[in-house]
Amino acid sequence: MPAGAFFPGPDGVNCSVGGLGEGLLEVGLDPSLAADSLGRGFGGDAANAVVMAARMGARTRLITRVGDDAAGRMLLEFWRAQGMDLSAVAIDDTAPTGLYVNERDESGGHRFSYHRTGSAASLIAARDARPATLAGLDVLHITGVTLSISDSAAEAAVAAARRARTAGTRVSFAVNFRAQLKPDRERMTAFARTADIVFLSGEDARGLLGVERIEEVAAALDHPAEIVMTHGPEPATFLAGTEQHELTPPRVTVVDTAGAGDALAGAYLAARFAGVAPRRALGYGVVAGALSCRASGCARSYPTAAEVSAAVLTCDGAQPGEVVA
Repeated sequence: MPAGAFFPGPDGVNCSVGGLGEGLLEVGLDPSLAADSLGRGFGGDAANAVVMAARMGARTRLITRVGDDAAGRMLLEFWRAQGMDLSAVAIDDTAPTGLYVNERDESGGHRFSYHRTGSAASLIAARDARPATLAGLDVLHITGVTLSISDSAAEAAVAAARRARTAGTRVSFAVNFRAQLKPDRERMTAFARTADIVFLSGEDARGLLGVERIEEVAAALDHPAEIVMTHGPEPATFLAGTEQHELTPPRVTVVDTAGAGDALAGAYLAARFAGVAPRRALGYGVVAGALSCRASGCARSYPTAAEVSAAVLTCDGAQPGEVVA
C-alpha cells in the first residue's frame, strides 16, 4: 500500500473499498505540451474512485476487464502502483482496452472523446462479479457509466449490488449521468433508489431527475441513507435524514477539472467507512476533489493522503478535520 495508511478503523484495519466498472487509458491534449506530444493518463470513473480511496489508505479492489494489449498493461501497472487488489481484473485477449482523449483548454475545462465500443471493459458481465470477488468489502462503488456502456455491464452492476447486499456490503452509486450514452433513465433511477450512498452533481440531478436541490433529489430517490451533491467550485452538500452539511472546496489554481468528482467519492468513502463522521468525511472529499484539479489528467492528478490532510487542516478558519463552509 502506498504511504499514507490514513484511516484505520476501530479494529486497527483500514476499511475496504471496491469498485466495479471500466478502466480507460487517457490520451491528453494539453496546451502546455509540445505540438507533437501527448499526455498519458488513466481514467474510468469507478476505477478513479478506487484509486483515490487507495491513496487515502483504504484497502481497495477493482472489478473490471482490460485487453491483452499495451494500454491494458499500462493500466495494470498504474493500479498496481497504487496498492490496489487486482485479483478481480480479467484480461481479455479478444477485445481491446478502451481509451479516451482528454482535450483540455486554458481555463481548466475539458472535452472527452471516447473510444470504448467493443472494449474489454464494456464486456463486463455478471460472472465477473462473483460473490468471491466481493468478499470482505465494506462498500462497493458503482456508477451510472457502468449502467450505460452496455447491457452486460448494466447486468453486472445489478448482480454485483444484489450480491454485495446479501453479504452485508454497502453499495455506493455515483450517478454520472452521460446523455451521450443514452442511459436507461428508469434503470438508473431505480439503482440510485436502492443505493446506500448516492453521489451526484447538480448537472446529474437536472439530467436524470429534473431537479435542482438536494432535498428534491432525496424525495425523488425515496430518501437514500446518504446523499453527497457537488456544484463545481460552489459548496458541496450532504444530506442524511435531517442531518445536512455544506462545505466549500478550497481555492486552487485550476489546471484540469477532469475526474474531480471521482476523487471526492473515493476520499469520502475511504473516510466514511473507517468511521469518520459525515461532515468530516465530506471535508476530505471536497479537498481531494479540489486538489485533483491542480494538474492535468484524471487519476494521475490525485493527491496523497498527506496532501489532503494538510489542506483540510489549513483551510482558513477551519477546525481540525473540517473545511470552511
